Amino acid sequence: MKRIPSIWISCLLLLAACSKNNGKQDEPKNTEPPAVRAHGTPTGEVVKKSIGPAGGSLSSRDNTLQIEVPAGALAANTEISVQAVSNTLPGSPGPAYRLLPEGTRFAKPVKLTFKYTNKHLDSTAEDALFMAYQAQDGIWRFIPKTTLNKTARTLTVETDHFSDWAPYAMFWLRADPNSVLVKKASMLVIYSTNEDIPAEELDDPEIAIFRERVLRKEGNIKNWKLEGAGKLSSSSFEFARYDAPSKVPAVNPVTVSVEVHNFLPGGAIPGRGNIGIVTLLAKIKIEDETYLSGTVNGQEVFCTNVHHKYIPGGWLNFSGEYAPLEGFSCQIEGVSNPVRPGSHSWHSPDYGGTAYLEKGTFTSPVNVYGRTFYSYCEDDEIIDYRASGGELVITNVEQIENKEYITGYMTGTFYKMIRCGTGTVEHFNLQFRTIRNY
Repeated sequence: MKRIPSIWISCLLLLAACSKNNGKQDEPKNTEPPAVRAHGTPTGEVVKKSIGPAGGSLSSRDNTLQIEVPAGALAANTEISVQAVSNTLPGSPGPAYRLLPEGTRFAKPVKLTFKYTNKHLDSTAEDALFMAYQAQDGIWRFIPKTTLNKTARTLTVETDHFSDWAPYAMFWLRADPNSVLVKKASMLVIYSTNEDIPAEELDDPEIAIFRERVLRKEGNIKNWKLEGAGKLSSSSFEFARYDAPSKVPAVNPVTVSVEVHNFLPGGAIPGRGNIGIVTLLAKIKIEDETYLSGTVNGQEVFCTNVHHKYIPGGWLNFSGEYAPLEGFSCQIEGVSNPVRPGSHSWHSPDYGGTAYLEKGTFTSPVNVYGRTFYSYCEDDEIIDYRASGGELVITNVEQIENKEYITGYMTGTFYKMIRCGTGTVEHFNLQFRTIRNY
């Protein structure tokens, strides 16, 4: 989800205060046109299949979106394709999917089934999810009659045309920022693009989507709650503030929840809004003064004792421990002193690059579980070494009270320490902020 600049929060709070009149809000009817947004750019591989009058099916590369073309929908063999593209729809979790050939009209409706996971529910709720498509005019439109199956965890629609499709959340909870240092604060706001939909419009086959805005429904936003360490406060139904504790808690991230009541007229859409309440969740991660955290093969890791050291000759080493005696160690060569921001590709003995990362135990005896390069062999003889893709990027270097801090991120792959081949691979996405250890 996109982040709201912190400077906006003050403006929004002021707007909320000024908009109240005898405990009620002045809510003029929305007369603005639907929002026109850029079309996404390809981010994944194209999957293609020729489908003819007998019908057939096709799934995206990640198996998230399935296309079912019934018999009689096409008069002749047609190459159908699906590709993940960047998502320009606010409140939409995950990528969008481009279905081609765009503009193709089917004699019978084609069924699209989207499989959602917990990741797609980050900041929103199942009942708030619909399917939406973007037409050539750049306007996204959602389908009110999207079928929600909570048991199978799917969203299903029928359509007679192809275009860019994505899941759409009617509203979502955003924490700004969603990662805070100890003793710092984060603001939480509910957003929506279509907060006032007359019951009669829910019978329309599609509804245009507007710009994102703060959801401001006094009496309908209730029960802000915090699960975890820290403090949650709310002087307005629209906003809440989270203050992080003085040290990183054992349970991290913490979870903030809030209820939205009466979000749809009861019974307007079968299976949705009948109880009139949905609960939105937002997770906030608490970071120490220094951190080395992120995911390895999708599993979250948090390191302690994170520091860096400049080694004469142009080397920089930094490390952190994710378990007793276990952690990450990174070396970067060709680094200036003082250190400057910049990007570094992963290095291997025969493959250029300026950085390498290892994970394992770093006390005697050293045991390395993974590294960012592997040996490539022919006839069981090592020909050369291959480096991981991805990169290490130093985004910021700052001096605070005579202490040097380095901030950045790393993406790539760990390869198991074996001769000839990759072994078991682990993909990592890590962020870091280290302090110099003189």
